[in-house]
Amino acid sequence: MSNVVSQNPVAGQAPSTGSGESPGTLLAASRHRQILDLLAARQEIQVATLSSELQVSMETIRRDLRMLEETGKLKRVHGGAVLLRANEELPYSTRIESLREEKEWIAQTCLDNLDVREDQLVFVGGGSTTLPLARKLSRGPRMRFVTNAIDIASALAATGQHEVVLTGGRILADHELLAGYDTLSAVSRRLFDLVVTGTNAIDAHLGFLEYEEPEAHLHQALAKHSRRYVIVADHTKFGRTASYASLSLNAAEMLVTDVAPTPEYQTAFERAGLHALWPRDGLRVNRS
Repeated sequence: MSNVVSQNPVAGQAPSTGSGESPGTLLAASRHRQILDLLAARQEIQVATLSSELQVSMETIRRDLRMLEETGKLKRVHGGAVLLRANEELPYSTRIESLREEKEWIAQTCLDNLDVREDQLVFVGGGSTTLPLARKLSRGPRMRFVTNAIDIASALAATGQHEVVLTGGRILADHELLAGYDTLSAVSRRLFDLVVTGTNAIDAHLGFLEYEEPEAHLHQALAKHSRRYVIVADHTKFGRTASYASLSLNAAEMLVTDVAPTPEYQTAFERAGLHALWPRDGLRVNRS
């Protein structure tokens, strides 16, 4: 039986009609491709230049750049944009604001499939995709949580009903994470019922990758000290690259994402026995 499963998206979702793309969406997609092509050739480009060359308003270009930044394709700078390198990550403050509806869907779908129970010991990793999940977990059964992220700890402790432990360690700049010897020590002396983390990149052959070596080491330690390991990741993580190999695909029990991966990834997940969840074909995560 296949481990790759599609899911119904958020309530109120309606199937798209015809080809699934409105004329406006098709025009925007074409414009986005042109913007990326121009950036690939020039490395940096101004809003006014794009507006002139593509013959659309500057406000339209700003909206396009914002959407492309949300999907990890470029980075906005004053007056324009620069191409985001394959191994470069957007600032955490930007990631928190991007793909909000998608990350909420990922969080709810993950929670629906976790079977969390009272008094379990759960590790929740840091990141913009685990943060919505932490908020939802805080309203669930009383549990014991450990995390290496300050904002995750605050979200889990918000209701006052859980035991929340923040690991020690040094702060990784612009990641809002604690890492290093103290973090590994806090993890290694525990056995977790459940671990949920994000990831920086997913490779069909190499597995889950991280930008920071301490974070890769942490995920490896967590995999050795947990009964279940679940990863949440939006679609921008597919096809990206990072410097440090973290986990093979078969190290995790479940992956939740917001867009159907390519057939190459689906096949890789099936071979690894990785239970993968995303919205059902023909439907999208609602973006109101």
